[in-house]
Amino acid sequence: MVTPNTQPAASAHPINDLFPEFAALSPEEKIRQIERVTSAARVHPSGIMMCMPYVAPEGLRQVRTTDFEGMDQFSFNFGHKFKSITDFFSNENSITASGSHLAAQSIRFKATGEADAMAAARSAYRSLRIVFELGVEAGQRGFMGKPFHFEYSGHTTGDQYLHAMWGWLSFLPIATSEEQAEIRDMIMAVADYQISIDYTIFNRSGGNWCMRTDPSDYNAIMAAIVAAAYKMSGEQKYLDAYEHVMLTGKWMTHRRLDYIVGQFRDGSYESQPWDKIAGAKVAEGEFAHWEQIQHCQFTAISAVIIHECVPERFTNEDLSRVLALWWEDQPLGFDRDKWGYLYWFMVSSKDRSWRHCKMTERLPREEWFGGHPMLSFASSWIYGDCLARFMWTALVVARHCPPKRAEASAFAGETLRRLEPRHLLWIVDPDGEQVPPELNYFTKFLSSEVPECLIASYWEGRLLNLWA
Repeated sequence: MVTPNTQPAASAHPINDLFPEFAALSPEEKIRQIERVTSAARVHPSGIMMCMPYVAPEGLRQVRTTDFEGMDQFSFNFGHKFKSITDFFSNENSITASGSHLAAQSIRFKATGEADAMAAARSAYRSLRIVFELGVEAGQRGFMGKPFHFEYSGHTTGDQYLHAMWGWLSFLPIATSEEQAEIRDMIMAVADYQISIDYTIFNRSGGNWCMRTDPSDYNAIMAAIVAAAYKMSGEQKYLDAYEHVMLTGKWMTHRRLDYIVGQFRDGSYESQPWDKIAGAKVAEGEFAHWEQIQHCQFTAISAVIIHECVPERFTNEDLSRVLALWWEDQPLGFDRDKWGYLYWFMVSSKDRSWRHCKMTERLPREEWFGGHPMLSFASSWIYGDCLARFMWTALVVARHCPPKRAEASAFAGETLRRLEPRHLLWIVDPDGEQVPPELNYFTKFLSSEVPECLIASYWEGRLLNLWA
């Protein structure tokens, strides 16, 4: 039996106390309050930014082991064994948070010239520098490992590199000459490292994951890295590497869901672990969505970097077309009443319509997908990071895709108007019944991406004159 959740719903969440009278604020006032409250919470004595501060009654702070007492805990995630359960929440996305923070504060500085924005950018820049140097010290120059326990680890994913690149390249025009030299050096080191290993990194499941032959957004990330290295250096080897990576890239014409729908149509689709968790009716052409649509941001950021670095090979028209394609996923899984994206939902391979997922029985511990307790069941909980990613994608579309500019701008503007403190959370239980009591702690963390994407999006909109 699934135990009913007796925890308070999002409306009674302690995060509301951190943002008093939030609903009455203008969009700019909301963004400035978000920047003030959340930026301070990212700070850690190590200099490495915390990705998911804990939302406690006394305020945002680093999570403690005592916060998990009596809860259903976990010790590893997709092959990585933690020294402490706190490592996941403090450092899983420290690189992402640092890179996004650097990008957001750089954009804020470009829009306002505020000294506080530059200081905040440099704090994020220092965090990325520390992580980069951890790789150097470990003999892996150019490797950006997730800094679990605020130290070096051999575990990473391609999107960590993406957000580092977004931050570095956003900061580059306003950085000092010394910082600019460091950024060029780090980007070329990252590119050299990826070329040397043929873009193959430690897979979350323990095997080898080649992002060059992964044809979707991860291929785009790798192409962006070597394109940026070419822009920084002018060296032919990086342009050759770009051409090599692009040979296996299909993200210009295919989104992640396109591959799944294609497999249903040619009869090759095989039921996946997430289909079992959610109870998808695979025999009837239905599959469970699992983290496919939010990769729009990965492609959007990568495509812009590629265009800016090799515009003769990836033109304005190419960029606009790719953005329009990936923006088509925006309505999927989006609950307009709650103004947020569901983590779990069902998609029809016949017409791409979607429906809510009913709450399912939890699997026994040995069957948790990736060893993660939140992947032991499905229900209608809200995933904050997805809204963050579509928010920034909307601003990229507004700048670079004229046919979709009005639509994307409207989505971004409405998001700013409807913002509530709950939107800043990583996971939201909208009615107090979607997350079991033994996992309720997952709903008490600040998102590693939402605050930064909102800050970046608001000030980018100001630069584009989108807001009144």
